[in-house]
Amino acid sequence: MRDGLERAVLKLAELCNLPANASKTEIKNEIRRCDSELKSFKEQLTNMVPYRALAGFFRRSEETVNWNSTVRLVEYIERINQIILLPYTLGKSSKLKREVHFNPSWIEMIQDNTVSILGWIQYEKTKWLQLNNPEVPGLVYKLAPLDEKMRKLNNVRKLWEGVLEIQPVCDIFTGKPIGHKKYDVDHFIPWSFVMNDELWNLMPMDSSLNSSKSNNLPRWNPFFQTFAENQFQMYELMQQSDHIRKLYECCYRDNLHSLWAGQELYRPGNRREEFIHILEKNMMPVYDSARRQGYEVWNYI
Repeated sequence: MRDGLERAVLKLAELCNLPANASKTEIKNEIRRCDSELKSFKEQLTNMVPYRALAGFFRRSEETVNWNSTVRLVEYIERINQIILLPYTLGKSSKLKREVHFNPSWIEMIQDNTVSILGWIQYEKTKWLQLNNPEVPGLVYKLAPLDEKMRKLNNVRKLWEGVLEIQPVCDIFTGKPIGHKKYDVDHFIPWSFVMNDELWNLMPMDSSLNSSKSNNLPRWNPFFQTFAENQFQMYELMQQSDHIRKLYECCYRDNLHSLWAGQELYRPGNRREEFIHILEKNMMPVYDSARRQGYEVWNYI
């Protein structure tokens, strides 16, 4: 079934230019438009999929299933339906015209338990995707459309504002001092990959460059070193200033979830070399994973 469905999807992609976020209506319209080209693929899918989906109920019968004849399968399903109420039975029309008769009791049960059923499907889908894509973080958030309300940067911005009031911070790309309220708080490793707003991955950045950087990765060398220096600069002020410490603590809820950051990176007493080493050993694998997933490197000139 999986191979047949994959072939059908690839064929549809070859025939039309549907975007990755196409709606159900758009997809259905394209399937109807390409009906003749997709006919053999649809016939292959309907030849066995509707019957195999009921296979879990067949164990209630001692009768051997004849998978080689759809006519006999339809008759077999009718007999099984007398023993245990099946979700649906099949009509006797041929191929793509074959009817599916849903059982009203099953429809009612599904409607009454829709939330639980959809939650279970989402959970199992996430487990499967994460198992087969171990290098991709935050998969559970990537199954839903992007929601800008998920972004939580206000407290981080206040923290960097507090730092700028005490001493200058240089933009990691231009090397020039960042002006008050003339910068964006941006992710070193793109948000679309990490799907979080962790403090250790955020930096003040010249607003004019943010749109240019977009969803790309900065070059690790030389930009990580400057990024790490800025992080250490903020870390040092946390140890020296009660005001900066309080601003940092306001980030706990939305921007400090990584255990290694709280237990290693931002613990008191780190020397500069120790701090940068901890940051590098934890960020570099995420950065490399993003590269392997196809994220492009932004060549700032």
